[in-house]
Amino acid sequence: MLLRLTSVTVLALLSLSPPQSQSDDIAALRREVQALKAQQQSMERDLQTIKSLLQSLAQGRGQAQPEGDPFVNKAIAIDGEPTKGNAAAKVTLVEVSDYHCPFCRRQMTQTLPKLMAEYVNSGKVKYVFVDYPIAQLHPDAFKSHEAAACAGDQGKYWQMHDLLFTNSPAHDASQLSSSANMLSLDMKRFDACLNNGNGGPHAAAIRDSIARMQELGVGGTPLALIGITPAPGTPMKIVSSVYGAKPYPEFKSALDAALAQAK
Repeated sequence: MLLRLTSVTVLALLSLSPPQSQSDDIAALRREVQALKAQQQSMERDLQTIKSLLQSLAQGRGQAQPEGDPFVNKAIAIDGEPTKGNAAAKVTLVEVSDYHCPFCRRQMTQTLPKLMAEYVNSGKVKYVFVDYPIAQLHPDAFKSHEAAACAGDQGKYWQMHDLLFTNSPAHDASQLSSSANMLSLDMKRFDACLNNGNGGPHAAAIRDSIARMQELGVGGTPLALIGITPAPGTPMKIVSSVYGAKPYPEFKSALDAALAQAK
C-alpha cells in the first residue's frame, strides 16, 4: 500500500529528463523523491501508533480486538454535521477524518472524487464529515478542524475543508489564516474565531465529536461508516464500514450493498 522507491526506479526517472535542463530536472526529481520518502515514513509512524492505540484499547477492556466489522449495528448521531448531497438520499456515508492524517489526505484526493461523482452528486448517497483529530498522532490538527468550522461561519466550510486536505498540514494559526485569506474571508472575524483564548466557539463541539468517536470505538482514520439515512433527530444505524484508505472498488461494493438493502 505504501510507496517504495528503489534506486533503479529513481535512475529510470532521472533518465527521462531532457538534456537542456538536466541539472534542474534532477534536482526537482530528488526533491520529489525526498518528499515521497517523508510521506511514507509519516504513514508508517501513523500505522504503528494506531496499532498501539488499538492494542491499548483492547487490553483496557480486557478483550481481544473484535473480528469482522466492529461497527455494524452500532448507531452514530449525525444531526448538525457538515453534509453534501441529497438530504433525502436513502444511504448515508459518514467520513470520520483528521486533516493531518496522510491516509485521509490520500483518500480525499484520490478516492473521494470518484465517490462524489458516482454516488453523492447523483443523489444516491448523502455525505457527512465528522471531526476526529487524534492528538496522539497529530497534535496540531485540532486547530485545522476549528478553522474549517470558522470558515463555515462565513459560508465556506467545504472550500476550507478542501484547502486543508490539498495544502501541507498547518501547524500554526498563521498558516490557517493564509488559507482563509485565499478564500477571501473576513479575516478579522476569522482570526477572532480561531484565536479565542484556549478554545474558539467550535472547540467544544470538536471535543465532543472526539469523545463520541472514542466511545464508538474508532481507533484511527480515515473511517467510512455506511448506513440507511435516518429520520431527522435519529441516529444512523451502521450497516457496514470501510477502514483506511482502501481502493475505490471496496467503497463501491459497500455502498451498492447498502443501496440494495435500502430499497
